[in-house]
Amino acid sequence: MAVKAKCPEFENHERWLVSYADMVTMLFALFVVLFAQKMGCKESKAAATATSQSIQDALNTPLPEIPIDRKVGPTVQGMGIFDNFKGDQLREPLSQRYPSSKQRTRVIDMEMKRVRALVEERLYGPEKYPQGGDKGQERVVSIERTAQGFKLQLAARHFFGSGEYQVRREALKELNDVGDILMELGKPIVVEGHTDSVPSSGTFSNWEISGLRAASIVKYLVNQTGFPSTKISMAGYANLRPISQDSTEAGRAMNRRIEIHINYDQDVGIDPTE
Repeated sequence: MAVKAKCPEFENHERWLVSYADMVTMLFALFVVLFAQKMGCKESKAAATATSQSIQDALNTPLPEIPIDRKVGPTVQGMGIFDNFKGDQLREPLSQRYPSSKQRTRVIDMEMKRVRALVEERLYGPEKYPQGGDKGQERVVSIERTAQGFKLQLAARHFFGSGEYQVRREALKELNDVGDILMELGKPIVVEGHTDSVPSSGTFSNWEISGLRAASIVKYLVNQTGFPSTKISMAGYANLRPISQDSTEAGRAMNRRIEIHINYDQDVGIDPTE
C-alpha cells in the first residue's frame, strides 16, 4: 500500500504586511483626526486655542529624574525625545540630579539642610532663637527625614484655631514663606492633615477636619504661591498616625499637625535613621 506523501508546510514570507497594514491604518486615522480638528478650528477660535494648548501640555511634560545607572541609552539628561527639556519654571530649582543611586541619600540630606536653612532664615529670628542659644518660643515648622525624602511638620495650633480648617490670617506669612521654599525646591509634595484623639465638639469630625485642613493648605499653595497643581496631593488621617502620646496636652498638641512630604523616587526607599 502506497504511503501518501505529506504536503510540505506553507511558510509565509509576507508576515510583515500585517504590521505594515496596521501602521498605514493608524496613520490614516491620525490624518483624519487632524483634518477634522482643522475644520473644527476654522469655525471656532476657542477650539483652536484649546487644541493647541492640549498638544503643548502633552509634549512639554517634564520627565522624572532618575539616576544615571538606571537609564537606558547614551544620554544623561533624561529619556525619550525630550531629553533636554528644561521646563518652564522661572526660578532655578534647589534640587540637583543625583548621578547614581548610591549618592541619592547624600543629595537628599544636602537639600534637606538647605531647606532647613531657608526656613530658619525666613520664619525665625532673634525673638524666637535668642543669641544666647536658648530655644525661646516653640517652633511652628520642623523638618525630619522620611523613607521617600523629608517632610515639613507644621504645628496646627499656630496655623488653625481649635476645630477650624481655615488658615489664620496672622499665619499666612509663614505659610507663604513655606510655599516659596517648596516652589524653589521643585519636587512633588503630599500635604497630610492630622488631629489628636479627642472627639471634635463642632460640626466636623476629626476625619473631616484633618482633610479640610490639608485641602486648605493645598488650595493656598496652588492659588497664592503658584505651586503646580500636578505636583501636589493631599490626605487626611485624623488621629490614626500619632507621633506622641495622647494622654497629655503636650502630646496631643504635637499630634495636631500638618505634614508636607517632599518625595523623591517612590520605588527606592531609604532608611530615615541613616
